[in-house]
Order: sequence, then C-alpha cells, then structure tokens
Amino acid sequence: MDQEKALLFREICRRRAPTRRLLARRLSLRPSSVSAAIQELLDDGLVTERAAARRRSGRPDLLIAPRPNRLVAISLYVDSRELKAVLLNLDEEVLHEEARVVSPRAANGELTDAVVDLLQSLPRHVPRGSRLAGASLSLVGTVNPRTRTWVNAARWPRLSNLDLRAVQRAVSYPVLLRRTNDAELQYQLESLPETRDGNALLLHWGFGIGSAVSLRGELLTSQLGRSGEIGHARLDPSRHKPCLCGSRGCLETVAALWALLPTLRRRLGRLPGDERDLAPRLGDPGVLAVPELREAFSAVRDALLVLYKVFYPDTVFLSGPFTENPAVFDRLSQEFHRALPAYARAAVTVRSVPAGMPGCRLGGANPVFRRALCSALRRRP
Repeated sequence: MDQEKALLFREICRRRAPTRRLLARRLSLRPSSVSAAIQELLDDGLVTERAAARRRSGRPDLLIAPRPNRLVAISLYVDSRELKAVLLNLDEEVLHEEARVVSPRAANGELTDAVVDLLQSLPRHVPRGSRLAGASLSLVGTVNPRTRTWVNAARWPRLSNLDLRAVQRAVSYPVLLRRTNDAELQYQLESLPETRDGNALLLHWGFGIGSAVSLRGELLTSQLGRSGEIGHARLDPSRHKPCLCGSRGCLETVAALWALLPTLRRRLGRLPGDERDLAPRLGDPGVLAVPELREAFSAVRDALLVLYKVFYPDTVFLSGPFTENPAVFDRLSQEFHRALPAYARAAVTVRSVPAGMPGCRLGGANPVFRRALCSALRRRP
C-alpha cells in the first residue's frame, strides 16, 4: 500500500468534500503527487470529484468525496442460535440483512449449509457498480483461523471440527474467520485508539458468557483457537447444574441467557431469545429484583474480578443485553470498582459496548475492507 495514497484516501473519508489544494496543504504533499493519486482513486471508482458552486470569477473548485458503495463486504455472526449476515459498505451502512435459525441439535452439515446459504444469498443484493470484497465470519466457541476450523460451540453440542474450507470452496470471494469476542474487542480498540496503549478486557454477558483480552493492542490468542472462556469455568464447586458444554457447574449455568430464559419468561412474560431484540425488554431499572438475575449478577461480577486479577486491564468493556441496561451496567461497574485493591481503582476504566454487537455486525467486515484497500491503494508504476 502506498503511504501517500492511503493518507489521501483516509483524509477524503474523514473530511467533508475537500479539494486537491486543501489536501496538499493539510498533508504537506506536492500538488503533483496529490493529483496523480486522486486520478488513480477516480479511475478505481473509490472517490468522485464534482465542481463546487461557481464563484464570481475563476474556475470553481473540485470537491472530492468517497464512494462508500464502491466496496461492499459481508459480515456473518452468531446471535443466540441464529446465524446473521449483513451486507455493508465502507461507511458501515447496512445494505441488506438476512438470518437463519439453526436448531440446537444441528451438526456440521446443517451449520455448513446455513453459512453457505447466507454467503450465496447476500451477493444478489450487491448494488450495481459495487465490488464484493469478501466476507468475515465471527463465530462463537473454539475457532482456529490457522486451520480454518470451527472446533466446537457449546450452543451446538454436535458441532465438531467443522472444516470451513468447504465454505470457501462454495463461494468465489475470500472468506476470513475469527472469534466473536475477538472481533468485538478489536472493533472497540479501533474506535477508541487511546485504549490500545494499555491492556484491555472485554466481557460479553449474553446468550453465552465469554471474554477477550488485548495486551498493548495485540489480541491474546492460543494455538487451540480458544481463549477467555470464563463462561465455562467452574467458579463455585458447589454448583452441579449441567452445562451446554457437557460439564457441570459452569458460570453459564447460572448466568447465561440460555439458562435464565425459562425463568425470565415465567416472571417477565414472553421474551425473545435474540440478544438485540431482548435488550430493550431488559431495560427496566428494577430488573435485578428478579432473584435469579441477582444471583447471575453476583456470579458475573465475581468472574469479572477473577479476569481482572489475571490480566490487570486498564480498560474493561462490558457487552451484551444485560449491561446495555444503564442500571445494571452502573451497579456492576460500581461493585467491581469497590472490590478492587485501593491502588487499582483509579487506574481502571469500565465502558459499555453499544447495543447490537457492533464489532461483529458492523465492524466484522473491517478486515475484509483493509485487505481490499491494501491492494487498491498501491500506486501504479
């Protein structure tokens, strides 16, 4: 990727309709270099140039703007037991969206079919003049991008070592793979550059419970494709409830949405299992009056403290339908801070992740766009 061309394109995307002269002055570049790079961007369809309102004398300025629909990408992610996919442009605008419900008894074949069905359906909605750059899969459970294997996922116990190379063979565009929580944390780090210098922790409390960690901006991973599986840790030896993972007494058995939904539906009425749709229904400030939710809250708080004492993050991100409730988020943040050693309290910032899994839904396509732009932003000889 050419540095000057990339800087110009980023500045065009950030600023409202700049001119060539303004870009050269702002970036301290030679006008001839700016003109050559802009022409290549125009030829590739990544930007447009139009005349500004005519002045009384002289030639009108030419205003440059990005064409966000020139490149589009698919972001596929998991929400409860649904596979969801969105078609996005460079502005993170959703152009089309579809979902497939997958049975809890689904095995490799059914999951493969659902993924392929979505990846073959969404390209039909690519706008004319747009180029599909690829797809990103943000998946739950154990995900090994190196071997392109979806190893397992507690919510689909029959899933085992699903070879996602079959998915790649079914489509004509590149498909990238990563874990859901890694995608979410990466998106927050990109959105808040000041958090990259220290350590960061993301805890997702939703249908399942999991975490991701970054150390000075680098995501912590393992050779197994799994890390941060706090939801399947047994924090209280006295618990014996069966878990989706096949073990007993895991944190998820008392605090995950899959375990709580039957009780919540009895106490609060008809509730959806979809995290995005459920969040507004859990928005009542008094929701923690439900005894089972109070128990879940205490278990999640204790798990968060364990994660803190292992990784000592400077920033903690909380995501999921429970912490989207301001009252739940505030109480969890306060109790977490109170339980920290006195020397650490002022050093930790707790942030709430916006609703709707934005790192998987909207930011999931970012690696695809980066790869495509690295090629498009090379200077031609």
